[in-house]
Amino acid sequence: MGRIKTDLKISLSNEDKKLIKDKAEELGYKTVSAFLVESAKNHFRLNLDMSVYQNLAREINYIGKNINSLIRRINTDGIYSDSDIDFLKKNQKIIINLMNKEYDRLLNLKKNFTSESLNLNDKENLVKALQKNQIEVPKKLLLEEIYEQIKDDFIYIIQAIEKSPEQDKEIEEYTWDYLYGETVFSLDNEKLIEFANKVFIYTQKLKMKLAKLDNVFDDSDWFSLKEILDNYEIY
Repeated sequence: MGRIKTDLKISLSNEDKKLIKDKAEELGYKTVSAFLVESAKNHFRLNLDMSVYQNLAREINYIGKNINSLIRRINTDGIYSDSDIDFLKKNQKIIINLMNKEYDRLLNLKKNFTSESLNLNDKENLVKALQKNQIEVPKKLLLEEIYEQIKDDFIYIIQAIEKSPEQDKEIEEYTWDYLYGETVFSLDNEKLIEFANKVFIYTQKLKMKLAKLDNVFDDSDWFSLKEILDNYEIY
């Protein structure tokens, strides 16, 4: 016995109605209803843990109070010592380090999460669900495994750069920016596969080399990688 069907009335602006219809068509759904049902099943809420910022604010506020106390004493007495200056420098450095640590954490969140990608298990489940409902699987989803391979290879390369005493922060940041920039996601299917293969071969050679040379990612490694990246870069 089939499911009993019913109606659901919703009010939408013309812009929202067009957006939903276009998105359903873009993702290969035969009807808007199928798209809305699947969207509801896969909807999730992202809960932010604000305690991290509360703790950070508490630490900085505590240090700030100590600094303010010292400044008030100096203003009252009209004198200060070398130890007072050292105290100010030390606590200023602590605040800067706390802020940099939080900035790095947020940067890592940005680099390790993107709504445009799925892990392999999610991808497999989504493909099965689409096929089960006779919905065309978007090409981008089928290529997700290639994107995952590129991402894994880049992360290995970046970790090698980070550990190497011969490379600076700018090279590491450039490689991160390339991975999450426009270039990789703008390549057509043929170019994407070609790029993925070149990066994969490069990474395998790098792994064999670093296994023998104590993780020294030298300039020749960087120039070889840069040559690959430049061939696909968008200017």
